[in-house]
Amino acid sequence: MRGYRILVIEDTKNIRSVLKDILTLEGAHVITAKNGQKGIDKAREHLPDLILCDIMLPKKNGYEVYDEIKIDSNLLHTPFLFLTAKTTAENRRQGMIMGADDYITKPFNIDLLIKSINTRLYKQERRKHIESKKFKTLQYNISCAIPHELLTPLNGIIGFSGLMIDPDFEIKEKQVRDFSLAIYNSSNRLLSTIQKFIYYTEIELLIDDDEKKMILKEEIARKADFELEEQSKIIAKKFNRESDIELNIKPFDIKISSFHFVVIIANILDNSFKFSNKGDKVTVEVELKDTLANITIIDNGLGFDGVKLKEIGAFSQFNRSKLEQLGLGLGLITSKKLINYYDGELSISQNKPKGSRIKLSFLLAD
Repeated sequence: MRGYRILVIEDTKNIRSVLKDILTLEGAHVITAKNGQKGIDKAREHLPDLILCDIMLPKKNGYEVYDEIKIDSNLLHTPFLFLTAKTTAENRRQGMIMGADDYITKPFNIDLLIKSINTRLYKQERRKHIESKKFKTLQYNISCAIPHELLTPLNGIIGFSGLMIDPDFEIKEKQVRDFSLAIYNSSNRLLSTIQKFIYYTEIELLIDDDEKKMILKEEIARKADFELEEQSKIIAKKFNRESDIELNIKPFDIKISSFHFVVIIANILDNSFKFSNKGDKVTVEVELKDTLANITIIDNGLGFDGVKLKEIGAFSQFNRSKLEQLGLGLGLITSKKLINYYDGELSISQNKPKGSRIKLSFLLAD
């Protein structure tokens, strides 16, 4: 634990002094507090790497200290160990249910105390390493994805329109139509990218808005089957693949904003068509079971090669270096966040012999 900052919150002077000496000998920088409120203040001031806190404290007890610490974004992931003379199963269970990393009883065994602290510090370092790796991957993917997804269609728009307005360029009627179509397609691609980014940003803001969440979770998408059918046809037409869509839909109403339901379906279907070839079927099925409406979208495209859903992240795309059809990777993660927001589920599995099966589960409306 050499070099780590450890905060000890303990009202008994002798125990506080002993803990400071033990941890200092192990190489830690030790900060102490003699009551709960001072402990909270020092935690916010010093941002320790680990907190060791007694439960029976003046001003604020250990449970209250824990609650205060965990609502501070700067301390949310800080390992927190309870230290107490209370040894009943009920007390231990209360501490662990709250989410404490360990529950050490007095009188404590010094070797076990040191081992517990080192274990929690190691786990915290592992977490930071993983988060750092994810952040670096995110930075890399953003640097690759955003310039490409914004500049490629924009260059197409500028390039073709520039030719059309060049007085020295002789243009035929067919070329006008071809160039206009290229500009139209590039404009739609650019619009789609911007919309996905806006939707992703909006859902990130919604997650922390409890008031808005209460309102939205009261909304019901009536005749959701109609919206599902319409979006299926719209996305199929977008890719000039109207004959590739197969629908097996039955009537249902679900507990979700109609607008968000459309966003989810459009994102998932867009990926299904984007990563499959013309002539490959895209099937949309609906199954009503108990309290759920299960929508399964099946394609025969590239699939996910067994990648787990939890590995999906914004601005990261599967097999990006091998694919020509690039994107920000926002559609799938936005859909996942929205479905979770409304207490639904999204799962992905492989479709044999190729492609993917994406299952969306929504709560049925009463």
